[in-house]
Amino acid sequence: MSLETPTVQQSPEPAYEATPASRYSFQELADIYNQTRIDYIVPMPMNAKRMEQYVKSYAISLDASVVAMDNYHELAGIGMLGLRGERAWLTRLGVLPYRRGHHLGQFLTDSLLAQAVEQGAKQAQLEVIQGNKPAHQLFLKFGFQEIRELLIIRRPPGKPAMADPAPGAVVTILKPADISRCLEQRDPGASWIDETPSLLQAGSLKGLQIELPSGATGWLVYQHTAFQMAYFVLHTPGEARDELARALLYHLHSLHPMQDTKVENLPALDTRWPVFQEMGYVEAFRRIEMTLEL
Repeated sequence: MSLETPTVQQSPEPAYEATPASRYSFQELADIYNQTRIDYIVPMPMNAKRMEQYVKSYAISLDASVVAMDNYHELAGIGMLGLRGERAWLTRLGVLPYRRGHHLGQFLTDSLLAQAVEQGAKQAQLEVIQGNKPAHQLFLKFGFQEIRELLIIRRPPGKPAMADPAPGAVVTILKPADISRCLEQRDPGASWIDETPSLLQAGSLKGLQIELPSGATGWLVYQHTAFQMAYFVLHTPGEARDELARALLYHLHSLHPMQDTKVENLPALDTRWPVFQEMGYVEAFRRIEMTLEL
């Protein structure tokens, strides 16, 4: 969420109008969004193609998303709304730097929540980057409740530094039908970004299954593109949880040593985080997941 420290307020406060984002092209939306992120804590620039993919992957309703204009019809900010059933997701909320300090973040949030209610949503959710205190405080004032901290972790290209942690394990490449069955069986609780509908829309999914000499079995589904791996779903049940995770990550990076890797929204309390660290993953930043009953 792009709401930085407000500037000194001036009087009178400008009036704003919420224009549906569907009136803009993907390139225009990307340009607007990028303007709001020029000085952001974690820069996340977009182009038209990435914006289009973002809208598709995360069920963004452009009719319910808004571009804010002032009473002179000048650009002020943007906010997007994802909709799945009775849930809504506030995202890509951004204010132009010189527009901050005039309650525009509140206006955008109000507009998106009103759209969520109009579309029949019963719950709204969002993630705010840890350290973005103005945005965090704004959402608390709206009544959003903190749910958990989520890690965004990365690993540079390269083979694992360790030896095979599970010699004798049987590794199987999952076929598309196997991947679908695995995703149907996954544990609940994924964030909006990495829940199954997002993964299926993102596409380019691959998977590995491993059976340890002890008989314990686990699997990993991930997105594989030319330069990056992302969207991890790691299923490692039972007492062999860490052992399975270690073996799966080892074989994943042995199989794809040239790919950069980015895993979003791993729960900070996930006990497998130390296993990721053993494999060379580092924390990039954290998000705070928040929800509001509508």
